[in-house]
Amino acid sequence: MESLKSLDRARLVAYVGTFSKTLFPDLRIGYVVPPTSLAEPLHAAKQICDWHSGLLMQNALAAFMLDGDYAKHLRRMHKTYAARRALLIERLSGELAPWFEPLPAMASIHLVARLLGTLDESRVVAAAQAVSVGVYGIAGFYADRPRERGLLLGYGGTDLDAIERGTAWFAALMPRCRADKRVSVAY
Repeated sequence: MESLKSLDRARLVAYVGTFSKTLFPDLRIGYVVPPTSLAEPLHAAKQICDWHSGLLMQNALAAFMLDGDYAKHLRRMHKTYAARRALLIERLSGELAPWFEPLPAMASIHLVARLLGTLDESRVVAAAQAVSVGVYGIAGFYADRPRERGLLLGYGGTDLDAIERGTAWFAALMPRCRADKRVSVAY
């Protein structure tokens, strides 16, 4: 899928990104590729906020990129995330198919799955959180009604074994999360 910036014929879109997702969150280095019309105002806003980011980390990141190590890292992580995504989709389309419909995703570290039948999104999310499984409902992402019911599932920091355990847990829980049932969670 093309980025919004690549479709920008009028030169009005700024491309914004971060290295926190591709390397590690504590790095806290991002970037912006603005249209010419925004370059000066963004530069002024940056100076008002904090003048500059840490030079040591910027220089280390630059060396990491120039040596080709960042590109190698991205290729390795792309394969890792693809395996995690494939396993999650396999489980959602297999044993969890009566309760979930995974939406197409070719990249990223998150996946959305619609809830099927009479499952109550808030009950599923609450039951998952009760056993420290981090999922988010999607209903809140809709500005208007009708809202879809579903879950946002992150797999970026989750290994294959954890995905296996989590999907097995969901398979056991789903029959009890219908809107007309009371949910009890066993640890």
